[in-house]
Parts: sequence; C-alpha cells; structure tokens
Amino acid sequence: MKRDNPSLYAALQLGLFVNVLLRVQTLFWTRAGILTALPGILITAAAGLVFARAWPLVQCRILRSAFIALLLAGSVLDILSLWQLYSAVYPDVVNLLGICLTALIPVAYLRRVSAIAQTANVVLGLLLVACAALVLSVAGRLRVVNLQTTVIDAAAWKDALFAQCTLYPELLLPALWPDHEKRGTHTVLRLAAFGTAFNLGVHLLLELFFGAAMPDAQNPLHQAARCGAFSIFDRMEWLQLIVWTMAVSVKLALHLYAVTRLTGAPRTNENSLTAMPFFAGYTVLLMFLSATARNWDFTLVSEVRNAAAWSFVALVAGMGGIRWLTSYTARKHA
Repeated sequence: MKRDNPSLYAALQLGLFVNVLLRVQTLFWTRAGILTALPGILITAAAGLVFARAWPLVQCRILRSAFIALLLAGSVLDILSLWQLYSAVYPDVVNLLGICLTALIPVAYLRRVSAIAQTANVVLGLLLVACAALVLSVAGRLRVVNLQTTVIDAAAWKDALFAQCTLYPELLLPALWPDHEKRGTHTVLRLAAFGTAFNLGVHLLLELFFGAAMPDAQNPLHQAARCGAFSIFDRMEWLQLIVWTMAVSVKLALHLYAVTRLTGAPRTNENSLTAMPFFAGYTVLLMFLSATARNWDFTLVSEVRNAAAWSFVALVAGMGGIRWLTSYTARKHA
C-alpha cells in the first residue's frame, strides 16, 4: 500500500519552505511573529482541514479549474522569484528561459509519484543541512543586541498575523491525495506548525544579522548567505542556490501531480508516470505564463493569489456546508 501511495509529506513541507526562502523581503519582526504564531497556525490549519472535508462533497469542473489556476499561479510565482534572485546575483548572465529550463527539466524525472516522494526526502534533508551550514557560517556576525525592543504597535501585529495567515496551496493539496481522511488532519496540522516555525526561525536569523535594517534588505536570506564563511570557504551562497533550485523543481513536480489528478489525466495506478505530452503541455504553459508575468509586481500578485486562495476555500467550505446540511436533512426525514 505504501508503494502504491508514497507519502508526499516531505514534498508538501518543502513547498512551504520554498515560499520563505525565495521571499524578496522580510514580512514581520520576530517578536511580533512569535506572538501571532499560534493564531496563524490555527487559522491556516483550520482552513486546510475544512477544505479537506468539503472538497469531496462539491468538487466539479469549475472548482477543479479554479484549483488548477491557483496551482499554476503559485508555480509561476516560484519560477519568477527564483529568476529574480538569480538576476540579482548574476545580472545580465542568467535569463528567464534558462531558469525555466533549469527548474522544469528535472520535473521530467519527477513525473512518478515515488520519484517525487524519494527526491523530496533527500532535498528536504539537504535543505536542513544547508540551513544549519548557513547559521554556522554567519554565527560570528549574529548580534543579540540587533533584536528590536520597540513597542509592538497595531501595524506590527497586523503585518505579522497577515504573514502567518498566508494560505499556500500546499495546505490544500492533502485533500486530493488517496485516503486523505486517514492522513489529512495530522498532515495539515504538521504542515502549518513546521511551516510557521521555519518562517520564524528564518526571521530570527535575519533580525540577529541585519538588526533594524532588516526590512530594507533585498533578498535578505541570500545576502546573509553571501557573508557566510567556513575557514577558507567564502561566499557560501552557492550551496543555498543549488538546494533552493532543487526544492523549486520538487515543488513544480508536486503541482504537476496535483494538476493531473484535478484534470483526470489517465493513470493505471497511483504511482504511474504522468504522460509525456501532458508534462510537455504543463512545461510550455508555465514558460508562457512566466514570460507574460515577468514584469508584473510580484508583491501585488502574491497578495492577489493569497486573497484568491482564501476566497476559493470560503466558496468550497460554504458549498460543502450547504451540501452536507441538505443531505443531513434528507436523511433525517427519510
């Protein structure tokens, strides 16, 4: 059974971590983030759990198409964020086409569910090792006095809570997996908790490193990585870039798998390959959308995507509640 339905938890968790790693700027001060962490976890986990319960009751072609649109928007944002990062590091050297091919070509191998699961476990382990290496490499530059002690005002609370309540597709995807009723609850809770903990850890590291200048830093985590060194090994950001690129490829493969389930693409079993023509169409579509959106305001697009995700969950939850109430009333009067 495990061979037929490999666990995709590591891929889901890796997808959440990617959202933090590729962020252009920090979103909140650490102290405000810690105070709003629990509400953020509860709100996002509740959204994922409610969605998992309601989705099987109401899924239809229109809602599946809306879900696919959310996944494509998230994939395009990841590709463009990675391209923006490479452009800042290697200006006039790396173009968008090169980034698209670098991130999407490995997905050809990851068209099998077992390949996604196995690769995600390896990449997640590498990512944690790379993060530990980053912390150790910049340890000499971290200053406790850089932690901000100013009074937390309403704006700081609002920014932190909104950042913690960002609804990423990875929190909704467990509703699509087989036997999600058996693994959905603890999966979504762990995703929300570990995703928030990772987010807070990154913000704490950056605040210790940048101090009051943290909100003004562009690509702050990469900037910190550039300053890291182990003995004669300077500029450790190359290690981070390699792992982050691998993580983006795994996330794109995870989204491809979700899209194949939503479109009803033919599969002989749960671990069969995604058809090559379907993969080719997915690749061409992402490249086209990335080229179209390359000059857009990524911050604004991210906010619109988040609002669309919450609206989608609210719609599914409302329709699911009505469907359940109707069926319950019918059974009661039968």
